[in-house]
Amino acid sequence: MGSDVSVLAWAEAPDEAVHWAVDEVARLEACWSRFVPTSELSALNRSAGSARFTCSPTLWEAVRRAARGWAATGGLYDPTVLGALVGLGYDRSFAEVAAESDAEVRPPRVPGFDCVRLDDDERTVALPAGVALDLGGIGKGLAADLLVTGLRERGVTSGEVSLGGDLRVFGPGPDDDEAWMIDVEHPADDAVLFRFPLVDEALVQSTRLLRRWQRGGQRLHHLVDPRTGWPVDNGLDCVIATAPEAWFAEVVAKAVFVAGEAAGLGLASSLGVDVWLVREDRSIVATPDVADSLQPTPGR
Repeated sequence: MGSDVSVLAWAEAPDEAVHWAVDEVARLEACWSRFVPTSELSALNRSAGSARFTCSPTLWEAVRRAARGWAATGGLYDPTVLGALVGLGYDRSFAEVAAESDAEVRPPRVPGFDCVRLDDDERTVALPAGVALDLGGIGKGLAADLLVTGLRERGVTSGEVSLGGDLRVFGPGPDDDEAWMIDVEHPADDAVLFRFPLVDEALVQSTRLLRRWQRGGQRLHHLVDPRTGWPVDNGLDCVIATAPEAWFAEVVAKAVFVAGEAAGLGLASSLGVDVWLVREDRSIVATPDVADSLQPTPGR
């Protein structure tokens, strides 16, 4: 999934749980990474235009959540943006993409997830010819959620899982009221924007500042508006979201980023997810329930 992974057990952790977590990350990477040619997602994408593809339970779990996220956000989150990302030059791991190129970019129209056919009974996916899925962000979030579930099942009562900026905590934390007090940092320079206590929930960031590159003289990034096929440019640098599960926080963060400030705040509130929107000038606006987190912290 192209991300650093860390797992912290705040309580005593059985050795078998630690070994399982390492193996589970590798298993999920092998399932739904688009950068691994042998992954199950890559095989699904190669099946486009042919017979229905039968998914493993693991891939099916990710695809079904992607479908739920697309429906919940009115299509502002759409995993069929992969063709547009490839057209913009994000056709390999980001370490290889970042080099500047004079190549012209012409992203195709995003087909929209409504063209994808899912069969719940048979656990199959039918992709039309030329359509492919990107499960990058939602995959990171879901991986964090699955790791938390598995660690709990293996006797770990408290901990923190982080995958590339997607954070999920569980059980009693080390701070006041047994919370996990998180320093939320600006993605450009790690300056602390605000602090926020997490309790059995997730916090994720979606930003245009990290995965950026140039093609044909144009500055590009990986957050694509499915309505246009082009990177979003609406005055926002970052959206931070908190929700009980990381996969849904990921979906909402991306949809809010695409929607823009006014519509995004309304969308997040309608979905019961709290968000912070970081503008280009570093000012921040948030949904009402978390606005107090933006007050200066005593002693800082």
